[in-house]
Amino acid sequence: MSEAKTPAVLVDQVSKWYGQVIGLNDVSLAIDGGVTGVLGPNGAGKSTLFKLLMGRLRPSQGSVRLFGIDPWSNAAPYRRVGYVSESERMYDWMTGLDFVTTLARLHGMTREEATARAEHVLDFVGLADVQNKELGKYSKGMRQRVKIAHALVHDPDLIILDEPLQGCDPIARTSIMSVIRELGSQGKTVLISSHILEEIERITEQIVILHNGRLLALGNLHAIRGLLDKHPHRILLTCDDPRRLASEFIAEDPVYGVSFPEEGQLEIQTNNLSEAHSILPRVIVNSGTNVTSIENPDDNLESLLGYLVGGDS
Repeated sequence: MSEAKTPAVLVDQVSKWYGQVIGLNDVSLAIDGGVTGVLGPNGAGKSTLFKLLMGRLRPSQGSVRLFGIDPWSNAAPYRRVGYVSESERMYDWMTGLDFVTTLARLHGMTREEATARAEHVLDFVGLADVQNKELGKYSKGMRQRVKIAHALVHDPDLIILDEPLQGCDPIARTSIMSVIRELGSQGKTVLISSHILEEIERITEQIVILHNGRLLALGNLHAIRGLLDKHPHRILLTCDDPRRLASEFIAEDPVYGVSFPEEGQLEIQTNNLSEAHSILPRVIVNSGTNVTSIENPDDNLESLLGYLVGGDS
C-alpha cells in the first residue's frame, strides 16, 4: 500500500480490558485528513482509545497503526503526532513561551528555531500577547490553548485532542474551535473528543460515537441523523401565540402532532427533523407570530445514543 493511501490512524479489531473491566471492545476504524469528533459519554472509551493511539496503553487484542506503522515496534510515527491529554500538569513558574520553546528543543530544534517556532504556534492559538506571562496566571482557556500550541510546535500531521474544550468559557471555546477548524482545513488529521454533541457539531460533521467501549457509529453526523428519521423528534418554540402557530403547523406534512408544554411554548412532533426545519421560516412568517427561540430537545448526544443503542439491541 502506498503512503498516499495509508490512513493516519488505523485501528483494527482493537480491544482493551483492565481485569474484568472492558475499556474498548472490538473497535475498528480508519481516519485520515480533516477533523473527526470522537463522541461519547464519560466512560465510553474515548480516553482509552487515545492512550492506545499514543502508546500509553497496549491493546489486549487487535492492532493499532499510525501512518501504516505499528508504534510498539517502531516509535518513528510519534514524530508526526501532537497530543493534548485531558489532564496534564504544567510548570506554572514557566512562561508560555518558555514552556513551548522547551518542548520544541526536545524535538531537536536549535534554540533559535525553537523560539521562532514557539512564537509562531503561540500566535496561531491567539496567545502572542501573553506569551511572556507565567502559566500559573493563565485562565483555563489560555492553559488549554498553550497545551495545543505545545502539541503543534513540531508541525505534526496527526493531532489528538482529549476534551480540549472542557472547563473553558464560551470565548475560549470559540477560539479553540477556530484553531481546530483551521488545522483541519490545512489537511492535518485531527481527532478531538467530547461528550457534548453541540461542541463537535460546531467543528466538524465527521464523527465517531463510542458507548460502553463499543463503536456505535462512524461517519457524517447529518447522515447518521438521517438514519434516525423514523424516530419521533420534537421542536420546541417559544412564541407569543402558540395556538395560532400550532394551527399553521398541523396542516404541514412533516408535522404529525403538537402540544403546549408551558405557557408561551409550542412543541411540534415530526418524523423528519430536517424537513420540519426547512418549513419553519415560511410557517412562522405566514402565522404572523413572534418566535423568540427554537430548540431541539432530542437533538443531543444522549438522545442520539438512545436511538443508536435502541436500534442496536
